[in-house]
Amino acid sequence: MSNVKHKKCTMRDMAQAAKARLMLNSYKDEPPVPKNATPQQREIYVKLYEKRISGESANVDNPIEAFADKKKLQTLSHDERQRYIMQLCSDYVSMRSALDATVVS
Repeated sequence: MSNVKHKKCTMRDMAQAAKARLMLNSYKDEPPVPKNATPQQREIYVKLYEKRISGESANVDNPIEAFADKKKLQTLSHDERQRYIMQLCSDYVSMRSALDATVVS
């Protein structure tokens, strides 16, 4: 059964990313993202990982400013905005602790 109705779904995005890695044979370019991470958490983790690899500190003073989608924040209602910000902060904290738990060489 094809996924015609849901062109933008997580599984389809993951499959396309896996296919691209397979075609380019670029498995070593991917950071070791935790297996249970959501796509939003994965994006945060990759940004933090790249900062740490480049020699910068992975500390972010304002994770909302660094990781929030500004266009999306403008369209949300007050309650939805608060929920989005809380989820973003929670994702940042969990990915930061996951990054600290891994040893980066």
